[in-house]
Amino acid sequence: MKKFALLVFVSISCPLISFSQGEFQQDTLNVDSIYIEKSIDEMTGEIKYAPNRLLVVTDETKSKGFGVGCWVDKKFSFYGMYTKSFNIGNCHENDEIIILFENGMKITKKSWKGFNCEGVGYFNMNDMEQDLLSKVPVSKIRITNGRSRDSYTADIPNKDKRYFIQLFYAINNRLATEKNSQ
Repeated sequence: MKKFALLVFVSISCPLISFSQGEFQQDTLNVDSIYIEKSIDEMTGEIKYAPNRLLVVTDETKSKGFGVGCWVDKKFSFYGMYTKSFNIGNCHENDEIIILFENGMKITKKSWKGFNCEGVGYFNMNDMEQDLLSKVPVSKIRITNGRSRDSYTADIPNKDKRYFIQLFYAINNRLATEKNSQ
């Protein structure tokens, strides 16, 4: 079940539509590219924006790992970061994320998400941290369960080292595609 949940995180689409002054332009992307998906709830009409995929890392046996994603608000701005971990302890609270960049700089944040047994952490990033994420490739990420102190440190695969750079490029350039309604 946990492996299935991990696979659900990863969804990749190739067409890209960029919003520019009310018109749509279509381009083709590399399957590893990050762009924003716009979804409209057909029942409520609510519009949501989210990256097309999460940055997902696991150990060699795929028995432990985490996904990292970001929220994008209705103004097409970065709104925060979230993590979904599996087999890094049981219930979570006060989780910590450490992001190590290729230039040696680090971001260390505590989750503001309360106690939960879903492995979820929510993190705010200030302007300086967003600037770093948007410009410098990531080398490693560590998630520490604040309740059990279990942790997992992942070396980021080459294809994902520029995940946040691509994400911020997509946000700043309003690169989005419509996702099927829910």
